[in-house]
Amino acid sequence: MVWNEPGKDKDPWNNANRPPDLERMVKNLQQRLGALFGGKHGGRQHFHAAALWWLLPVIVAAWLISGFYRVVPGNRGVNLVFGSYVNVTQPGLHWHLPWPIGRADIISGVQGRDYAHSYNRLLTSDGAIVVVDTLVYYHIEDVHAYLFSVATPAHMRMGADAGAKALLGGLTSAAVRAAVAHSVLADLLGSGRDAVEVRARQTLETALRPYHAGLAVTRLVFQRVSVPVTVAAAHADVQKARQDASEAQAAARTYADDLLPQAQAVAAAKLTQAEAYRTTLVGRAGADTARFDAILAAYRKAPGLTRDELYLQTMQDILGGANKVIVDARNGNVTVQFGQPFATPQTAPVPAAPNRKTTSMHPVTPVPAAASSKEGA
Repeated sequence: MVWNEPGKDKDPWNNANRPPDLERMVKNLQQRLGALFGGKHGGRQHFHAAALWWLLPVIVAAWLISGFYRVVPGNRGVNLVFGSYVNVTQPGLHWHLPWPIGRADIISGVQGRDYAHSYNRLLTSDGAIVVVDTLVYYHIEDVHAYLFSVATPAHMRMGADAGAKALLGGLTSAAVRAAVAHSVLADLLGSGRDAVEVRARQTLETALRPYHAGLAVTRLVFQRVSVPVTVAAAHADVQKARQDASEAQAAARTYADDLLPQAQAVAAAKLTQAEAYRTTLVGRAGADTARFDAILAAYRKAPGLTRDELYLQTMQDILGGANKVIVDARNGNVTVQFGQPFATPQTAPVPAAPNRKTTSMHPVTPVPAAASSKEGA
């Protein structure tokens, strides 16, 4: 395009013919703004009242907007005005009076928190020393009580919930020490640990109740129970001795289990024999009683005959199996008989000497006079 064509003799670079200068427009704007906010007079910047009225709504709006805050799920907000409690806010978007009139504190972990602490050199009921690492799970039931029921000015300087944390720490220490002091080392290191944990949690809950601290303990766990390094060797020896004792007890129980059935069998056999003996004695006694009753009845009918019969039976029982010497004094001779009880006496040949008596090679058994008279009869 040629700028000097006919009808187009206007030069764009000619200041007389170009549009308003952009630089001049910028300068005019600067002058107007300077007039609004102030101008130079005597080398100093003067602030105009019009600028203050223009900025005041912006400042007030920014101040009011600064009072908005958001509470995420699981947390709670606490509104304070001049340091005084107003209310507790739930999760969501909220507004409080901005600083310095009011403020909002965010309490985190309302639905679940934990407190961990390690206790060294705790004494058990059997004299052992242990180290216990404890973890307490709890949640906040009442935010207002949690913040202000047990707080002191010293605690408030350390944090909004420093008082409740200090109370929980002290009571947990007392509960754990009491539970360990009433337990033996074997329970703490073995299957009895759960019962000790439950006992400590119940003690902690009972101790917290009078303070109304807004806390609820859900669980207390002994993460680790060990013995100090200085007594580890002695503890190992004790554990070895207990293991040996357990093995010996198991062997004794096994031996008893094997021996007990045998002893029971022997005892049962002896009881059976005793019962049979008792039955025999009772039967024999019954038979003797019946025989005595029969003899008594016969004696009452014929006393003399019964007495003689009893005597004969008694002598037969006594002398029936023995060798006897029966003397027949009628002829002055002695007759020796062997193995023939109550046989009729026979007269033996008499030798040449009239006064000599025949003797046996066997010893002569004397016979009572009563027996001789009975035999002679």
